[in-house]
Amino acid sequence: MDDPRSASIHSLSRRAAHPAQPVKARRAHVHRKMSPDDAFRAILSDCLAQMTANAGVLRNGRSVEGLHQLRVGLRRLEVTLKSFGEAFEQPWLEELRGRAKVLSSRLGAARDLDVFLEELLAAPAKAFSGEEDAEMFAALRAEAEEQRDKAWKQASACIAGGDFAIFLDDIAGLAQSRLPLARDNRLAPMADRMLARQAARAKKRARAARSHEEGDLHRLRIALKKLRYSAEFFAPLYKKKNVKRYLAQIKRLQDVLGRLNDIAHARTVIAQLAPAAQKNSGTLRFAAGTVQGWYRARQPRLVKQAMKRWDRLKKAQAFWA
Repeated sequence: MDDPRSASIHSLSRRAAHPAQPVKARRAHVHRKMSPDDAFRAILSDCLAQMTANAGVLRNGRSVEGLHQLRVGLRRLEVTLKSFGEAFEQPWLEELRGRAKVLSSRLGAARDLDVFLEELLAAPAKAFSGEEDAEMFAALRAEAEEQRDKAWKQASACIAGGDFAIFLDDIAGLAQSRLPLARDNRLAPMADRMLARQAARAKKRARAARSHEEGDLHRLRIALKKLRYSAEFFAPLYKKKNVKRYLAQIKRLQDVLGRLNDIAHARTVIAQLAPAAQKNSGTLRFAAGTVQGWYRARQPRLVKQAMKRWDRLKKAQAFWA
């Protein structure tokens, strides 16, 4: 069983003077002999470790990867609180999940602009590589960088703020608590039910995504992310090769849906830059329109590809069945 003090140690680590490099999620220390309560606390502790480590990195300076991994930690925590809250029939856990969503949203603008500047702007800029094009994209980049600086100040204030510190302490306290939560003391059947519930939600979202509407595709992407996180949480309970095969199918679909989400990211950032574009020359407006058009032209092919990959995933054998 995990050391119950680990959460408090992770909570204190966010005050370290010399934080480590950005930290990715690690596999939770879950095993079949655990009770559901102990599994919940172990997963909470691992989510907390990822969040506090990356918050420490960010307190020491700007880190694109650190911010990304902090938001991954918050999303993994949201899934944990939602799934176990339903399984335990403990609706008060939803309040904690709501706070995690609020904090994640405060970091969202900085992350969107990071993705835009570090990844999304490169491809259309390379496709339009003339001298006038270079000047056009340079103006767009400069405006986006100015907006990113502002968004990062807001993100840094969030991480340094009282709401974030209190939230981490509350999660640490819950991870240490011996408060009984589960009505059924068998972990494996509960994990089966939780995974089946996530898979059913993904199937429902996939049926809606046949519309090819962006909102429906986004909801499918979120449902698959929750299913993937849950599968990773409980992976040690099942045959490794079966879990690996199933997760590979999810990841292949997520790759395509992620590229579709990039299109939405680009549009979000362009909308943020719109006021500046209206005040400046037509160069900035033309650059913004070019980026949007470049990504929009690729959308139909990606949608078809996503639906094909979903058809393969839905035929895959569920490793918990």
